[in-house]
Amino acid sequence: MKIGVSLLNFRPGLIGGAETYVRQLAAHMPDVAAGHELVLIANRDNAESIVSPGWKRFVVDSSTLQITCMRLAEAFTLWRARGIERDIESLGLDAILFPQQSIFPKATAVPSVMTVVDVQHLFFPQYFSLAERAFRAAAYPAGLRRAGHVIAISEYTRQTLIGRCGVNPAKVTAVPFGAETVDISHVEPTTNITGPYLYYPAATFSHKKHETLLRTFAALKNRGDFPYKLVLTGMRTKRWPALCAEARELGIADDVIHPGFVPFAEVQRIYRGAAAIVFPSEFEGFGLPVVEAVEFGKKVITSRLAVFDEIGVPKEFQIDFANPDELAAALAS
Repeated sequence: MKIGVSLLNFRPGLIGGAETYVRQLAAHMPDVAAGHELVLIANRDNAESIVSPGWKRFVVDSSTLQITCMRLAEAFTLWRARGIERDIESLGLDAILFPQQSIFPKATAVPSVMTVVDVQHLFFPQYFSLAERAFRAAAYPAGLRRAGHVIAISEYTRQTLIGRCGVNPAKVTAVPFGAETVDISHVEPTTNITGPYLYYPAATFSHKKHETLLRTFAALKNRGDFPYKLVLTGMRTKRWPALCAEARELGIADDVIHPGFVPFAEVQRIYRGAAAIVFPSEFEGFGLPVVEAVEFGKKVITSRLAVFDEIGVPKEFQIDFANPDELAAALAS
């Protein structure tokens, strides 16, 4: 078979855990698809952003901005990206995977599989702008209808697609994220952070609940005998200045470290040196950092979500992060 994977909407540093998924897919798919011809379809801005041995590369002569504009036009009008449709059809693919939750071009004639990471907007629409909600309402259901098959990144996400989106159960398969096996003896703890620390790797989106973590961290600091610093990594969204201001008001600004989006090799070093991984998110389609942290033998403390039951987080380490006593107890156990 000749299989394509679309990276037309791939935006390094801006898409959270989906970036890890796409990069690992590109790295490992040649190993499991030996004998098949694989083609990465990229735009001219991101074509060099993924090292892809084992793949052929096809570059569409459009920028990321142009792709975004075309996706919007397809979502809200009858216009079609016929030029890119023709580009994809010219490759002679037997199937194409869209790993980022929507199909573009929407009328591609190649049999399509689409990965769904989450449908958070159905549960917490308040965390999305009117424009974001409108785009998701226009593009996501169309992709679910168009796809020949759908990959959900967890059974929780699969059941959501069946129950909330009306997807035929036979059409959707749960394929959970995996974490790369790590020989931790070859990973040195980061030298950029001194002293014991808690680590939260997550972009500062609203549902990640950084503010709840900051308040609970401050409450424990104020009690004394709490030696930890709090290390954050991931994309700094427009919410970051407000979170910085809150940390200052809480008196913990000197104990909060956020180097921004860092390469995964540095993420691994931060995992290695952490006292514990904390994950107070209000919604997750999967929660990849939780699985990554386990590879390092770290205590992982999460919020109470069905997907964390599925992953296997023990109940005693699923807590209400708004309650400092629960975090203190989980750290002490």
